[in-house]
Amino acid sequence: MRFTLFLLLFPLVAFAQSECSLELDKDSIQVYTCPRADSRFKTVKSRFTVNSKLTELAAAILDIENYGTWQYKTVSARVLKQVSERELVYYTRVEAPVLTQDRDFIIRLTVDPDPMTQGMIVEAVSLPDYLPGVPDVVRVPFSRARWNIQPLSPGKLSVEYVIDIDLGGAVPPWIVNLVAPKAPYETFSALRRIMVNYRGKNVGFIGK
Repeated sequence: MRFTLFLLLFPLVAFAQSECSLELDKDSIQVYTCPRADSRFKTVKSRFTVNSKLTELAAAILDIENYGTWQYKTVSARVLKQVSERELVYYTRVEAPVLTQDRDFIIRLTVDPDPMTQGMIVEAVSLPDYLPGVPDVVRVPFSRARWNIQPLSPGKLSVEYVIDIDLGGAVPPWIVNLVAPKAPYETFSALRRIMVNYRGKNVGFIGK
């Protein structure tokens, strides 16, 4: 039954993949953009590897206060609510290009082991109405990101990161789509560099 369903869906999957364009391939980080039928903003998909254990990468992702050391243009980040060891809500502000206002996000972050792949799924979904807006800063009205992380070998992980975002305000979508590949490349390059700070870190609910 599953095989039959796959055959039925395969043409749709292949078509969807063919719509994506490889925008950047550097230092073993690939960044794609994919048009969306429901938005003027494109989906951005990244693929890369990182030398890390699952629990170490989980520790880095959950270390919100240090996002400024690796997340692109991040000015500040802080936890607003710790829901559980695997779920939290955080606030972050990012520097905008010249002549535009800074953006801020409120994000619900969840980190879960994936028993089927022995990997990890991370989801980050915006909650724009969680707190009132900040003067002179544009609240991002929509953002949804997903990390699919799988072990390749001991101490090495494969990551696929997909994000849909509407930055809000008056920035034209064509400008956002044009510069979109730079942010994930800079972010994941920096993530690789800072992982040395998380060697030996343990997150109890994530396997090694």
